[in-house]
Amino acid sequence: MDYSKVDKSFSEWANCLKLLIQNDYKGDEVRSVDIFDEHNQKWQLWLVPVNESDKCVIHYWNYSDISRHVEVDNSQLFDELSAIGENVKNGTIPKAKLP
Repeated sequence: MDYSKVDKSFSEWANCLKLLIQNDYKGDEVRSVDIFDEHNQKWQLWLVPVNESDKCVIHYWNYSDISRHVEVDNSQLFDELSAIGENVKNGTIPKAKLP
């Protein structure tokens, strides 16, 4: 997977929140962070670039019963990550069971 189109925005966003980016998971290249909500519940957020386009998918879940994803243009990645991060931290993600 080619992360070159998303690395700059993802790194800038993660640095603003002092989040540690994971670049490897079991030998596979990834881009993910853990973020905590107002109740100190851990969430994972990760990116999946859409090959041959200027889009990526942002996935996030609470390691339990809430999972979401959104496809965004790379040019809007920082703003979308900021909005998702605020919603996670403030606990304003609607509850819905995993399919």
